Amino acid sequence: MKKLIPFILLSLMLSGCSLVQKEKTTTASAENIKKVSTITKSKAKSLNDIYVPNPQVSDDTSLRLKGQTLKDEKGEVTLEGIASLNKSYSIGPIEMKIKQIKLIKNLPTYSLMDYFHYYTESYESFRFIKVEVEIINHSDKQLHFGPVAHLMTSNNEVKEFKDDFYIEYLGGEINPNGSKQGAMGFIVEHTDPSLKWIELTTSDVLDDQHKVIAKAQKVKVDFK
Repeated sequence: MKKLIPFILLSLMLSGCSLVQKEKTTTASAENIKKVSTITKSKAKSLNDIYVPNPQVSDDTSLRLKGQTLKDEKGEVTLEGIASLNKSYSIGPIEMKIKQIKLIKNLPTYSLMDYFHYYTESYESFRFIKVEVEIINHSDKQLHFGPVAHLMTSNNEVKEFKDDFYIEYLGGEINPNGSKQGAMGFIVEHTDPSLKWIELTTSDVLDDQHKVIAKAQKVKVDFK
C-alpha cells in the first residue's frame, strides 16, 4: 500500500493541474467570445454593405405612399408620412446624406412588445419617425459625429440620440475616409394634430482629441 501512495499523489496532482488548465482555457474562451460579440455588435454598416432589416422592426422598404400597410412576423406597419430627400449636407469634412424620413405607425407582434416597453408605455401601438442616412468622412483622420443629436417635431416634442431604438451605431467614431449607413428610429407620443415637419440637429464634428472642428447643423424637413 505504501508503494501505491506516491502514484496516487502524482495522479491527484496531474488531475489538479488539468482542471486548473481547463478552467483557464474556459475563462479565456469566454473572454474571447465576449470581445468578438462586442466588436460585432458595435460595427456599423458601410456604404458597401448589403441592406439588412432591423431585427425589431418590420422592413418598410416597400412603403412609399401614405396609407400603405405591411404585415410580417414582426407586426404591422403603416406609412403615415414621408419625405424623400436624397439630399446631402456638409458639416466640415463630414458629408451626411438624408435619404428619406418616414412617420410610421407600428403594431409590434407580442414577442417584441417587451423590447418597445423600454421606450414607451404605448408599446402595443405607437408611431415613430425613421431617419435613413449615409455618412462619409472625407478626411484622413478619425472623427466623431452623430447624424441626429436632437429631433424636434411640429408639436414641440423633443427627442435625443439616446431615444433611438434602431441602435445601428451610426453615431460615434467614423474611420478616416470611412462611411456608415443605416437608420435611426424615434418614438413620438404627440401626433395629434398630425405632424407637419421635424427639425434634426446633428452633433458637432470632433477630432480624435474631441476638439470641435465643425459646428452642428440643423435640418428642417416637411412631411407629405
